[in-house]
Amino acid sequence: KQWYQRRVRGPLMAGATRIIDRFSTYLVDCDGVLWSNNQAIPGASKTIKTLISNPDKRVIFITNNCGRTVSNIQHTLDTLLDVPNVPSRDIITSGSATAIYLKNKMDVKSEKVYLIAQEAFSETLTDFGISHFGLGPNPFKPHKEWRDFEVDPSVKYVIVSLDRDFSHAKLTQAYLYITENNAEYLAPDVDRFFSCGPGRKIPGTHSLQAGLTSLVEKAPKVIGKPNRFIFDILEEEYGKIDKEQTLMIGDSYETDMKFGFNCGVSTALVLTGNAKKEDVESFERKPDFVLDDISEIL
Repeated sequence: KQWYQRRVRGPLMAGATRIIDRFSTYLVDCDGVLWSNNQAIPGASKTIKTLISNPDKRVIFITNNCGRTVSNIQHTLDTLLDVPNVPSRDIITSGSATAIYLKNKMDVKSEKVYLIAQEAFSETLTDFGISHFGLGPNPFKPHKEWRDFEVDPSVKYVIVSLDRDFSHAKLTQAYLYITENNAEYLAPDVDRFFSCGPGRKIPGTHSLQAGLTSLVEKAPKVIGKPNRFIFDILEEEYGKIDKEQTLMIGDSYETDMKFGFNCGVSTALVLTGNAKKEDVESFERKPDFVLDDISEIL
């Protein structure tokens, strides 16, 4: 608590006594900040309700979880936090951001995407009219089958996200499209870990991408946090965002805090997800605020 108070006094000395009085735009991560394991984090509901009820405040929900659609996030905000009717324009996932990237770049009539992901991501691409395949199990194939495998020349993009059906066959297929088709390799996120709640995390999307990255000898283009592409999308939607009046709130230093740094906005790290208090002193660049939970902005 003492470290947190020392950090808060600095940015807020010019007139404001609470974090909520300092900013007008809030970029809020979801998993590990608002909920964990399908349970609301204490204080999250009150905090979001307080922000949304203030006409001078704007809240935008940004998540690297492309395993959820925008409508699913809306439903979760309603059922877990009692925050109904959040406009879809106020929610952006790494999946919807990737779909926007593809829609602006690819020829949707003639080009395809090989997708390694979960069903929700497939639904998002379908909503944007993007032709794709790869969902579901892809069983092991012997060498002979790969020798005769025909690489579809229309596959110009490969997306690797979290996939519970990830397999050697999917890895091989992605490798062939990238190396033989020169398909663009995209990553909605490169999260090293996912939070299971305070004190425990499990391997994230990066663990699936690492093998392919080493094989093709190039890193994917990252669409989600910490890349600022999502911030650029927001500015197209809302117009110029006042960075001095904007706070990014998240539970991950590698994605949320670095996203805030890359976008030039203030940052608040909450300790209800990936990050632990003892981690903070090792960070090369410190967040502006470190909070026990999101309610401490009030």
